[in-house]
Amino acid sequence: MIPFSRFDPRLKADLRKQWRPLTMGLACVVLTAGLTAATIPLIQRAVSAISRATPLGTGSLENPLSTGDPRVSRIATEAGVEPEKLEQAIEKVEAETNAQGQAKTAVDQRRQQALIELGWISLCVVGLYALKYWFTRGSVFFMGKASTLLANDLRVRIFERLQSLPVAYFNKRRAGAIQSVLTNDANVYTNAVNVVKDSIDGPIKIVTGLIAIVTISPILALIATAFVPVIGIVVRLNSRQMKKASATVQEDLANLQAFTQEAVQGTRVIKAFGAENRILEAFKGLVDRFYRSNLVMIGRQASLKPLVELVGAAALATVIYLCGWLAFRNELDVARVTALVYALDVVNQGWRALGYVRNTLAQVEAASERIYGEVLDIPLESDAQGARTLDNLKGHLEFQDVSFDYPDGSPALRNVSFILEPGTSLALVGPSGAGKSTIADLILRFYDPTSGRILVDGVDLRELKADWWRGQIGVVPQQTFLFAGSVAENIRMGRPEATPQDLEEAADAAHALPFVNRLPERFEAPLGEHGVGLSGGERQRLAIARALVRKPALLLLDEATSNLDAESEKAVTSALEVLMRERTSLFIAHRLTTAARADKILVLRRGEALEMGSHRELMDQNGAYAAMMRAFGAGLLEDSLG
Repeated sequence: MIPFSRFDPRLKADLRKQWRPLTMGLACVVLTAGLTAATIPLIQRAVSAISRATPLGTGSLENPLSTGDPRVSRIATEAGVEPEKLEQAIEKVEAETNAQGQAKTAVDQRRQQALIELGWISLCVVGLYALKYWFTRGSVFFMGKASTLLANDLRVRIFERLQSLPVAYFNKRRAGAIQSVLTNDANVYTNAVNVVKDSIDGPIKIVTGLIAIVTISPILALIATAFVPVIGIVVRLNSRQMKKASATVQEDLANLQAFTQEAVQGTRVIKAFGAENRILEAFKGLVDRFYRSNLVMIGRQASLKPLVELVGAAALATVIYLCGWLAFRNELDVARVTALVYALDVVNQGWRALGYVRNTLAQVEAASERIYGEVLDIPLESDAQGARTLDNLKGHLEFQDVSFDYPDGSPALRNVSFILEPGTSLALVGPSGAGKSTIADLILRFYDPTSGRILVDGVDLRELKADWWRGQIGVVPQQTFLFAGSVAENIRMGRPEATPQDLEEAADAAHALPFVNRLPERFEAPLGEHGVGLSGGERQRLAIARALVRKPALLLLDEATSNLDAESEKAVTSALEVLMRERTSLFIAHRLTTAARADKILVLRRGEALEMGSHRELMDQNGAYAAMMRAFGAGLLEDSLG
């Protein structure tokens, strides 16, 4: 038996949440196991009744002569005996025949009673199994309900945790591996319900079966009990190996799912580079690895059941032989032998159930370690104690000697300082890896500075509630991400409580209303995954509408026009100009011509701020920015900075 005290405390806590259906299901399990055990004495009584109803096979004696028969004298003369003695002999035979007739009548009556008793026993068996049907049905229903509720609760907690984890967590893990925890590991985890069920069902069958055997024959019960430690050792050794094998299978499955997701998402790149065969070979390698680890686990599963049955068969064979020996000595009848064999089968069922418990628990424990180790035990993104919000946010943003190192130790920013005044715009300019995106991530509080401070209206950003602060920012990324859903649902991502009028105004300001009106269902028109069906310019304008509907105090833009055609770029640029009007705006400029339109320009290189000023001021300083503009004007440098 698996004591519940040995369960992982987290597993016990999760199961405790489903106590109502679990209690109902376990009650049905207990009653079902009890009804199975109740069949044992019924079988014994039924076989006994059958034995008593069987004819003994001995015929009755018949006397052809009777006293007073005229043939008596003739037979006596022929036999040379006295007629009186023959008459006495006939009288004695008649008395014996009458006694045997009376005995046969009594036997016939007992056989009739045995047949009636067998009928009642048969009705009891039918009634017992009718009850067992309902309780079995109840156990399946309630345990299935508990399993489903456990899965739902677990998936919600995992997903909720994922939404609260810092961005750094997702930078270290593959999306497919995270999804595998949410699906595959969660499915395995719900088998804990079966562990609880079999942990109750198995011991009840073992105990009740052994009690029946003790009642029938204490000696045989002692012999059967001697095999219990052997089965326990077999199950324990197998379960340890099973846990390790199951953990490997879940890890290989997570890698396979992660690779599959990446391959599907990168289909265009794979085809563009003609890499189909290389990707296929890599996929085959992962499939083969999963196959091999799964085969090890299947081998563990396959070895346990026949091994337990083999030990059980040895116990059964031993007991059956002893039954024959006891029957030979007239110490055991057929009815008790039959009941004893059935009781042994019930005990064997219990041991098989406990064998499954060990195996299943090993898989559940492996899944639990992945679920908690990969997601639920990861520290949450948390605000500082006493974190607050600001009333009447103006949008004054200041970096004071900000430095930042990524978790692996690589430097991203070094002593960067600048001020962004309310209602003005600042363009970040520099080559790839200069630190532009890092500044945006720090403003969004995806990370906190390694040193230095970021101030908002004079307050350290770390003193503000992260959710509240992000709610004040409108973000328009370079690569727009739209969700599968309606146009309205995607725009409302910026503000869930936005009214239809708010949606109209945001779409109009983003120059998205004309193409939205052309859609058959306008704002309720469904969009495919990633906005499939819309052009790049249309997706960007929806992203701008999503930022506008929030009515943000600060705009954070990653230049959204760098990968668009001329017509789409013109429409998006016009929308951005509306979006930036009278708002504090910071945008990553991938083009020098775009940067020139900002009120201020911050030039970055290798994580350091080289210079800052307006386009005219920087040209007059004749520094790095002026050099880039002259090179661009001479055709020596492309407009795109990367």
